[in-house]
Amino acid sequence: MRTNYLSNKRLGLFYAMFSGIFWGTNGTFCTLLSDLGLGAQSIAILAPAYNLIFFSTMLLITNKPGFKIKPKLLVFILLGGMTSAISNTSFVKSVSYFPVGIVSTLIFCNVFVIMIISRIVFKHRITTRKIGAAIITVFGVCLVLDVFSQGFHLNYYGLFWILMTILSWSIMMTLEKYLLEEGVDENAVLMYIALFAVIILSFSTSPVTVVSSIVQISSKTHGYALLVILGFGLIPQIGCYSFYIKGLKYIEPSYMQIFYSLDPVMASILGYFVFNQTLNFSNMAGMCIILGVVIYIQIAENREGIESTTKVAKV
Repeated sequence: MRTNYLSNKRLGLFYAMFSGIFWGTNGTFCTLLSDLGLGAQSIAILAPAYNLIFFSTMLLITNKPGFKIKPKLLVFILLGGMTSAISNTSFVKSVSYFPVGIVSTLIFCNVFVIMIISRIVFKHRITTRKIGAAIITVFGVCLVLDVFSQGFHLNYYGLFWILMTILSWSIMMTLEKYLLEEGVDENAVLMYIALFAVIILSFSTSPVTVVSSIVQISSKTHGYALLVILGFGLIPQIGCYSFYIKGLKYIEPSYMQIFYSLDPVMASILGYFVFNQTLNFSNMAGMCIILGVVIYIQIAENREGIESTTKVAKV
C-alpha cells in the first residue's frame, strides 16, 4: 500500500511538471490570437469551451455513469465554474492596470493562500520545505519576468482584481481537489466546471459571436488562424488540464501551484523563439532557480517516501 502511494506521488509530480510546461504556452497562444483579431472575451470563453467538448467526450467513452453527480456536490461544481469564470475575467482586468510580469508574480503568490486553505480543508501540513520552495520560486519568477526593472505604481482597482484572481484561483483548485477526493470522475470535474464557466461567460459574450469571429479571421488568414486556435485548444487547454487533473489527484494543491512556476520559464523560451524577445542573464538565472526548485521537490519527496517505506518494511 505504501509503495503504491509513493508511486502515485511520483506520478503526480510528473503530471504537475508537464501541466506547468503546457500552461506556459498559454500566453503565447493568447498573444497570437489577439494579434489575429480575436477579442479577449472570445479567448476567455474559447478556453473552457474546448475543455467542455473534450472532457465530456472522454467521460462518455470511458465512464458514462460518471455524468451522475451526488446532489450535495452540485453546489461545489457550480462554485468551481463561477471561480473559473471570475479568475479568467479578473486576470484580464488586472493586466489593464499593471504590467503582465507584476500581475503574474503577485498572482503566483496564491501558493501561500493555497497552503492555508489546504491546511484548513485537507489538513495538509505547512512545512518548511513548502514555504522555502514557494519563497525561492517567487524570487525566480521575479527574475524571469524582470519585475524588479518594471517599477510599481499603486493602483487600488488593479490590486482588487489581482486579489480576486488569487482568491478565485485558490478556491477553484481547492474545490477541484475536494471533488476528486469525494470520488467524482476526473473528466467529470473538468467537464462540469467548464460547462458552468461557459454558461457564466456567455452572458457577456455570445458563443455565436465567438464562432463568427473565428470564421472571419480564418477567412482573412487563409486558415492559419485555425491552426493557432487548434493549438490553443490542444496544448494549454486540453493537454494542460489533462495532466493537471491527474496530478491534482495524487499531490497537494500547493505543490501543483509551485510546479506552475514553469509557466514563465516556458513563456520566456517561446517569447525568445516566436516573438524574438531577448533573454538576459537575470532571466536565465531565474529559470535556473525555478528548475532547481522543481527538481529539488521531486528528489526530496521521492527520498522521503522511500525512507518512510523502508521504516514501515522494517517494522
